[in-house]
Amino acid sequence: MHDYTIDLLYLNLVGKDIESLETRLEQERLIIELKLKSKQQLCPICQSEDLRFLGYTYKKIIHSISTHQPCLIRFHQRRYRCKICHKTFSECNPFTKPYGNLSLYTRVKILNYLKSGDHTFTATAEHYNVSIQTVLNLFDESVESHRRRLPKVISIDEFYTAKMNKYKYACVLYDFIDHKIIDVLATRRKSYLIDYFSRISQGERAGVEVFIIDMWESYRDAIKLSFPNAKIAVDSFHVIRTLNSAIDRIRIDTMNLYKQHKSGPAYEDMYYYMLKKFSYFFLKGYEDITDKYIKIHKINRYWHKSDILNYLLSIDKTLSSAYRLKERYREFNLTATYDEAGDELYTLIEAFRNHAHPQMRTFGHTLMKWETEIINSFMIYDDRRISNGPIESTNNKIKTIIKTANGIKKFTRLRNRIMYSINKDIPFKN
Repeated sequence: MHDYTIDLLYLNLVGKDIESLETRLEQERLIIELKLKSKQQLCPICQSEDLRFLGYTYKKIIHSISTHQPCLIRFHQRRYRCKICHKTFSECNPFTKPYGNLSLYTRVKILNYLKSGDHTFTATAEHYNVSIQTVLNLFDESVESHRRRLPKVISIDEFYTAKMNKYKYACVLYDFIDHKIIDVLATRRKSYLIDYFSRISQGERAGVEVFIIDMWESYRDAIKLSFPNAKIAVDSFHVIRTLNSAIDRIRIDTMNLYKQHKSGPAYEDMYYYMLKKFSYFFLKGYEDITDKYIKIHKINRYWHKSDILNYLLSIDKTLSSAYRLKERYREFNLTATYDEAGDELYTLIEAFRNHAHPQMRTFGHTLMKWETEIINSFMIYDDRRISNGPIESTNNKIKTIIKTANGIKKFTRLRNRIMYSINKDIPFKN
């Protein structure tokens, strides 16, 4: 007759196991008074069945079946003493781990709730009517994220951890094909990376074919030493970002030549106004700019985006040539193939190195320095060009975990939380 109540209360029992079961509300808390039917017990020391019944103890078990109110199981637990070895012990408890006061059901619910990176330890404690320390202890004892086996293609990137780690940046290894975090490392320092990789077997390291990195030399040096057979590719996004930074610097330098301290639409003042207002024309692809007439407030007219671009490029020859060279590289980045990239990149490097503006020449030296890695970025795996796009998306999730948690002071806990929340397939320990 207790079966419906058992199901409603999520008790891992059947009706025949229960001697008595009562529920009541007490100070806005649900109390479950529960006594199990007596069963034959064995002494845990000598396995004797010759026992003496001593009476009942009342074990309080937190059982959060509802997030709206606290719930407590008041388990009437029998106590026995062995007549042979005089060991005193309690009957089996199907609700908690030994010496625990949190029901197994509640433990699983809390751990599943923490799989979402938006759920902080504090919010979880409030949701399940337990203390924050209880949630922290449960997570630390139940979740242990192990490094995944190294795949063929690995992305590596960093994220900021200065407030919760003795190092400024931690490092993420990511499986480009299976979209799983391989591991989270405490720092991106070269010596640390070399030591970490050296502890992985040579056979496993030999299976890695490509590493995708940003333009951080420590990554390249550590990978070359630890994975001599793997190719290194620079993520194209970081190359384009460096180029955009250079073209924007040229735009600002040109704009400041025409800075005027007056409000009228003077000739030079118009140059300054246009270069400042339409700075995004130099950073975005032309096709990505809205194809419509745009209002020029200073002269109260509407111009098409093609007219605006032509005006901007007419202001300064150096700025114009830098923009067109930037567009040549952007087209190369979008259309080149791995087999063609080498020759095309060589031509572009020469064009950048011979440009009139030092920002372009500096970028040309950067291209020459990373030439092999840029060419490797055109390789195709899993029917798509390799990039750090997937790991950048994962980094945003990591930032969400850190931001919502307002920092996690213990790095091992942070590492476990990141891998547990993002990979989703990490099992509970014990």
